[in-house]
Amino acid sequence: MSPFLRSPVTRRGSALLLVLWAIMLMGFAVIGLVKHLSRGLDESIAAEKDFRARLLLESARTVAAHPAILRGDPLLRQELSPVRSWEVTLSTEGCRLAVNQLASSRLQRRFARQLFENWGIDPREALALVDSLADWIDPDSNPLPQGAEREIYTALERPDFPYNKPFASLDDILLVRGADVMDRQRPDWRDFFTLYGDGTIDVHTASSVMLEALLDVTPSEVSRLVRERLGPDGQPGTEDDRRFTSLTEVRSLLDVPEMNYRRASGLLTLAHPIRRTECLAHAGGLERRLTLIEGPGLKIIQRD
Repeated sequence: MSPFLRSPVTRRGSALLLVLWAIMLMGFAVIGLVKHLSRGLDESIAAEKDFRARLLLESARTVAAHPAILRGDPLLRQELSPVRSWEVTLSTEGCRLAVNQLASSRLQRRFARQLFENWGIDPREALALVDSLADWIDPDSNPLPQGAEREIYTALERPDFPYNKPFASLDDILLVRGADVMDRQRPDWRDFFTLYGDGTIDVHTASSVMLEALLDVTPSEVSRLVRERLGPDGQPGTEDDRRFTSLTEVRSLLDVPEMNYRRASGLLTLAHPIRRTECLAHAGGLERRLTLIEGPGLKIIQRD
């Protein structure tokens, strides 16, 4: 039928359908535009929060770098608004096990073995892990009694191991034979290791866990030192924390056998050469972290 012969009702119905289609298409276009603008707005807000958090990190880092700032200074914690704040933790690498020292120090290996056993690792597996870590680092191909050199790794279908050089990353420790046992037993093991430092343990910053392993004693035998170190408020990193002036003073607060102390005293220090600064910033629900590790000829910056 010719369009000229259609009834007015038919023509009005067709026009109405066209209008409805046009409205529906416009609705889809508007919805798409709103979603696009919403994503762009969310990205802009996230970018602004990230920018503000990183500015706060730099402020925290600048304050922490001032030579007059010491552990426990109130300036290390700042709440600028209900949604913006930063805090700084000053420590040293002396509160961690210097894993790259295991190849050259029998005392360090004894310390590491005791730490692993205290974590609940079987003594035989702990010894094998310590010796394998040392073999991974040392330059020769002669395995320690319970260690692992190329012949062992070849049998495990990993003929390129060990690297025979110091660890460049803590994650590389997982490549060592037996490290998987530690990873299962203590998933937070990275918090107890460092790639830097001379292997000494800082009596001002080392945790009770580390002191117990180093001295091969129970928690009660180091508890008096830890309590005294925290000061009257019992909180770490505050103004009333006690600073020791000599290892003789430290020894008087340790309820440990003399033999245990003499064996470990060579690894105790009052001032570790590698300083660790951890800055944490919050901005509108966003968290950012910066870690600065500094010492003689060393400056490492890690951002999360």
